[in-house]
Amino acid sequence: MSTHNAAVMVRGLRRQYGERVVINGLDLRIEIGEFVALLGESGCGKTTLLRALAGLDPIDGGTIDGPSQPAVVFQEHRLLPWAPLWRNVALGMETREGRRQAEAALREVGLGGRENDWPRNLSGGQAQRVALARALVREPKLLLLDEPFAALDALTRIKMHGLVKELVSTHRPGVLLVTHDVDEAIAISDRILVMRAGAIAASHHVGADTPAGRLALRQRLLSELGVEAPGHAA
Repeated sequence: MSTHNAAVMVRGLRRQYGERVVINGLDLRIEIGEFVALLGESGCGKTTLLRALAGLDPIDGGTIDGPSQPAVVFQEHRLLPWAPLWRNVALGMETREGRRQAEAALREVGLGGRENDWPRNLSGGQAQRVALARALVREPKLLLLDEPFAALDALTRIKMHGLVKELVSTHRPGVLLVTHDVDEAIAISDRILVMRAGAIAASHHVGADTPAGRLALRQRLLSELGVEAPGHAA
């Protein structure tokens, strides 16, 4: 299968820790510009998969065809407290050009004019905006999001969902979002994967814009995750 339009393609991925096999024979393809959410119970291998795609962990079998250095945003913003915001965004980039690109990226996430501010002065949502700016400033082909909104309050999360959708639409990376939140996955992704026992157990396109269609998808996802949807108790 051609990788021409793929941000990443995974074939037969295997990852184990000692005798414990965490991922076994996993296949995955994410297109350029596609937003994919990954759901699954704790311990099913979601974060292990993301770390393998990010190049943070080795693999024990299979292949990953994708960028050698994808952009990653974690649940914790991981900003350097001793560096102003523009230096956090331009980390590792040439200073003059890096600053120009960092300032543009900060404007894009709604923090224009604060390039010389410090991480300690930011709210949680603002810090994650800086983390997104840092991830996207290099125009990555693949963006990996490891529950980046989990620690935010509900209103801030909704705002961040809108911002991320807008940024992905503009920059067109392939995106893999690891989340435990079914509603979040439905709200911002094009496709939702359900992971079980180290493999992709189900895949759903998020196409129904009607409330009834989204409710039906939500109930199906909850069922596949082993959670009984409200109103369906015996």
